[in-house]
Amino acid sequence: MKSSSLLPVLTVLMLSACGGGTATDEAPSVTFTIDDSRITTSGVSAGGYMAGQLHIAHSSVFDGVGIIAAGPYYCASGSMQTGLGPCMKGGDLRLESLWAYLVEQAAAGRTDSTDNLADDTAWIFLGANDEIINKDVTDAASEFYGQYLAGDAIVYVDDIEAPHGMPTIDAGVACDAVEAPYLNACGYDAAGELLKTLNGTLEPRTTATGELISIPQPGGEDADMLATALLYVPQACASGEPCGVHVALHGCQQSTEFIDNAFAAGAGYNEWAESNRLLVLYPQVASSKMAPLNPLGCWDWWGYTGDGYATRSGAQIASIMATLESLRGANE
Repeated sequence: MKSSSLLPVLTVLMLSACGGGTATDEAPSVTFTIDDSRITTSGVSAGGYMAGQLHIAHSSVFDGVGIIAAGPYYCASGSMQTGLGPCMKGGDLRLESLWAYLVEQAAAGRTDSTDNLADDTAWIFLGANDEIINKDVTDAASEFYGQYLAGDAIVYVDDIEAPHGMPTIDAGVACDAVEAPYLNACGYDAAGELLKTLNGTLEPRTTATGELISIPQPGGEDADMLATALLYVPQACASGEPCGVHVALHGCQQSTEFIDNAFAAGAGYNEWAESNRLLVLYPQVASSKMAPLNPLGCWDWWGYTGDGYATRSGAQIASIMATLESLRGANE
């Protein structure tokens, strides 16, 4: 179990930045046949907040979202103080104001219409031993999506003995540890559970025999992101078969700058991707010790890239979408 002495460090971890090394040298431009009916996203902690923003901003593209240890869309409302406060510690998360903000943004065309959410799915997770995120926060994420999704389309898991991190079957550190690479071997396949929820019936996981490659992130430099993302390419996708895409967003201190390719290689997505024709895109955010202050490599869920950070005009959302679009080839 993590001790209370870790809380100040972990509070910063929830709200900071990343950069760095990759699985392979940068690959030449590659394109694939994309199955547009199978595009989903998920993320851990700050990445969970970004996954929600990505899903809401482009709900005409994404069919579902997995949120691990994070709260509702636009929770921080452009304020780091709010992010460090109720969006982590719980309390009044002002859902009425968050819903109102989304209505305003959708009406102005700054996000896709919420009508697109009606047939989507959401998988929300909080480890039973998470001392960083209060249960109020993930409760609020579930309630937020309940405004738009059918009740049985939301799966909420909060009874797995896991700390603040990404639970895996056997990859990473001990289940009760809170340390790099922030993958916890808890005998629980979070990646598999969320992918099954978002995609429906899947073939069993198998050995990840495809390639983990580095690809450019268009617009990344202007979005406080790294120059390259990681992409897991199953053999079937490399051979030209139609493939869905899952966008998996690392948490703070989980980018290639901090842990090389450990998150992409060990989180558990690739084994399901290989047997189910899914490309897995791992975008990468950059750390900064100056403006914007983001030393641990967190995604922008409180506004360090600008006021529109949670909308389609948000710099990081735009870069992720440009990277996703760059994968498209044979079905253009």
